[in-house]
Amino acid sequence: MAGVFAWQGFGNVLAPIVSIIVTVCFMSKIDADVLYLDYVWRIIIGVGCIPGVATLYWRLTMADSVRFQNISANTRASSMESTRADEEKLLATETRNTNSIFETNNEVAQSPLMESNRPGHTKTFSQHFSEWRHLKVLLGTSIAWFALDVAFYGINLNSAVVIDAIGFAGNLYQDKPSHFIIRNCVGNIIINILGSVPGYWITVFTIERLGRKTIQLMGFGVLAVLYVILGFAYNQILAKSTGAFIFLFSLAQLFQNFGPNVTTFVIPGEVFPTRFRSTAHGISAASGKLGAIVAQGGFLQLTNIGGHNAWIDHLLQVFALFMCIGFLATLWIPETKGKSLEEISEE
Repeated sequence: MAGVFAWQGFGNVLAPIVSIIVTVCFMSKIDADVLYLDYVWRIIIGVGCIPGVATLYWRLTMADSVRFQNISANTRASSMESTRADEEKLLATETRNTNSIFETNNEVAQSPLMESNRPGHTKTFSQHFSEWRHLKVLLGTSIAWFALDVAFYGINLNSAVVIDAIGFAGNLYQDKPSHFIIRNCVGNIIINILGSVPGYWITVFTIERLGRKTIQLMGFGVLAVLYVILGFAYNQILAKSTGAFIFLFSLAQLFQNFGPNVTTFVIPGEVFPTRFRSTAHGISAASGKLGAIVAQGGFLQLTNIGGHNAWIDHLLQVFALFMCIGFLATLWIPETKGKSLEEISEE
C-alpha cells in the first residue's frame, strides 16, 4: 500500500510539469492577452481527469480480493445455516407439549434466534465498533488523518512563501504572465523534489522494518518540533538565513511523507476486519478531507491578518498543536508490522 501511495509524489511533480507544457503552448497568446489563461487552467484540469477516469474504469472491472470473496461466502453460508437451525428449533418448540405457557416462552427466549452472541454470529458494523477496543482504533485513524491534513494542506496552500524564498516567485507586475507562471511551477517542482518525493520512498523501503505506528509517531513528533521552530522563529530565520528556512521547510516536507501522510493511508487499510475495512477506511479518509476543508476554508483566510503573509508564523504554531493531537491519537492504533490481516483483525 505504501508503494501505491508513494506515486502521489510523482503526481505532485507531474502536475506543474503539465502546467508548464500547456503554458508554453499558449505562451505568445497569454503574453498578448492574459485572458487566454482561462483556456490554460481548463486544459490542465481536463488533463488531470484522465488518470482519474482510467483508475475508475480499472477499479470497476477489478475483481474483489479472494479474502473478501471467501468471507462473503462464509457469511452467507453461516447465515443460511443459522436460519435453518432457528426454523428447526422454533418448529420443535411449537410442537412440544408443555405444561405451562411460561415454560414455552422461556424455551423460545433461550432459542438461537434470540442469541445475538451465539458462536458463529456475524457482528454488524455498529456492534463491532460499540466495543471500546475497536472504536478507539477507528477514532485513532480518523483523528490522526484529520490532524495531519489540517497541516498538510495548510502548509501546501501557503507554499508561495517558500517559492518566494528560493527565488522562483517572480514579479507579477514586471514579468510576462507566461514567465511568471512557469517560474512558480518550477519552484513547486523544486519543493517537491527536495522533501516530498524522497519522504514517500524512504517510507516504502523502511515501513516493514520500522513499522507503521513507529513511523507515524516519529513523523508527528518531528513535525511538531519543526513547526514550533518555524512558528516561533519564523521572521528571525527568514531575516538571517533563507537557506536555513528552506532546509527546515524541506525537512518538514520530508517527515510529512516519511511519516503520517503515508501511514494514515496504509494503517486503515490493514487494521480493520475485512468486512468493515472499506467503510472504516472511508471514514478515516473522510476525516482527513474534513481537515483539508478546515485548512482551506478556515486557516487560509487567516494568512494575511495584519498584512501580507503576516499571520503565517501563528499558523505554523497552530499546526504544531495539531501534530501533537495526531501523535496522541496514534497511541490508540495497534502496530500491524509483520502480521497477517487475519491476525490483525482476529478473523
